[in-house]
Amino acid sequence: MRILNNLSDVSKNPKAVTVGNFDGIHKGHQALINKTKEISNKNNIESVIFTFNKLPKEIFSPDTVQRLYDNKIKESILSSYKIDTLLSIDFNEIKDYSADFFCEEILIRRLNAQYLIIGENFKFGKDRSGDIEKLRKYDSKNAFKLMVPKFETYDGIRISSSRIRNLLNKGDIIGAKECLGRDYMLSGTVVSGEKLGRKLGYPTANIKLEYDYPLDGVYLTRTVIEEKNYVGLASLGNKPTFNGSEKILEVFILDFDDDIYSQNIEVYFLEEIRKQIKFSNEDELIKQMNEDHKYAIINSKKYGI
Repeated sequence: MRILNNLSDVSKNPKAVTVGNFDGIHKGHQALINKTKEISNKNNIESVIFTFNKLPKEIFSPDTVQRLYDNKIKESILSSYKIDTLLSIDFNEIKDYSADFFCEEILIRRLNAQYLIIGENFKFGKDRSGDIEKLRKYDSKNAFKLMVPKFETYDGIRISSSRIRNLLNKGDIIGAKECLGRDYMLSGTVVSGEKLGRKLGYPTANIKLEYDYPLDGVYLTRTVIEEKNYVGLASLGNKPTFNGSEKILEVFILDFDDDIYSQNIEVYFLEEIRKQIKFSNEDELIKQMNEDHKYAIINSKKYGI
């Protein structure tokens, strides 16, 4: 998969194109990607995912944004679908384009989109003025062929990135997995922390987060280090007992004491054990951490870790 970050770098080949934020690459996104790949193969044309490395909400309302994945994880998952080209640009580049300009200049002229595969709720153009009906007008003029796969659902409700964020915020890790089609995960480089976990008897691998994610609690995890799986207890939050202000991911890895500073690890979330709690003293916190530890030992068995 070629990864491009500039519209001027795209080929002039005829293309099957799908457009969207693709934050999470959930089952709805997967339906769009698979359809794009199918059409590309059938018509012997280039397949393209057109997405954004800076999301619209990060521009218009940055204080409210919770991502599902950073760009590195997003690109890694998208590459597994063996699409020809990933075009990932800053949304600032196109945010002021009218809906018609986006269709005529970007989709038709620059991308040479022969097929456009999008979700029914797709909005585009300045002030989100473009919609599915606008695209159907271009389809009727044979500018491109529009294809709109059916929405994917979970429990009878449409799957969306917003819904997955809500599920994760509520602690419904299983529901989020059903919508994603995979365990929810975060990854990052292990950095030196304040050593509070070591002081409490639970040394942790600390990962500094680039974005805010829809998690705030203590979780049973499968932690992957150099392709090996370990049971983990992950805490994601701002350490309320110690009046912390920065949200950080800390993972206590059971039966593991290697030095992994500067290594990249993957943390797969299996269950929420509890929400973040402010304890009145360290002894209360240690008592609860001991209970969390017991829970992890007992319940990790059902995941075969």
